Amino acid sequence: MPMRPLVLAALLPFSVAACASAPDFPAGDAANAPFPQIVPVSEIQAQVATMPGEDGIDALAARAADLRARADKLRGTPVVDDETEGQMQDALTSS
Repeated sequence: MPMRPLVLAALLPFSVAACASAPDFPAGDAANAPFPQIVPVSEIQAQVATMPGEDGIDALAARAADLRARADKLRGTPVVDDETEGQMQDALTSS
């Protein structure tokens, strides 16, 4: 069994990658910069000075109530008119 197609398929990604341009690496001081330090998220959150407050809570609750009322109003409302629904039912029974 010839292995040529398998070898060609394995080499295809490398030949396509060889056509790409080389990445632009930083020069000067940036080339010798230290890697960023990885810190826990809790340390980052501790640096943010935010106090939990009630800002926007009332507006958000009012918007949620409006959306619930709109959803209740839309429940039970037909999506299509009776004529279109009849045509859809006829198409289903004829197929």
